[in-house]
Amino acid sequence: MFSDEIDDEDLEFMSHDYVTYNMACEYYRLGIKPVVCMAHEAGAVYKIRKKVLIRRSIFEAYLREQRKI
Repeated sequence: MFSDEIDDEDLEFMSHDYVTYNMACEYYRLGIKPVVCMAHEAGAVYKIRKKVLIRRSIFEAYLREQRKI
C-alpha cells in the first residue's frame, strides 16, 4: 500500500473482493477500531450470520476520498 510497486502481498490482497477486519488491519496497518469505524462509515460492512466482511472496493474508494480532504 505504501509503495508505487505492486508486490506479492498486494496481489494476494487484491484477489479478495471481501476481507475480514483482521485482514484489513494487517494490510492497511491500522488498528481494529479505526478499521471497524471507517468500514461502517463507508457502508462497506456485510454480515453473513456471525461473520463480518468488508467489501474491499467500497472501503478503498472511501479511503481514497478521505485522503483528498
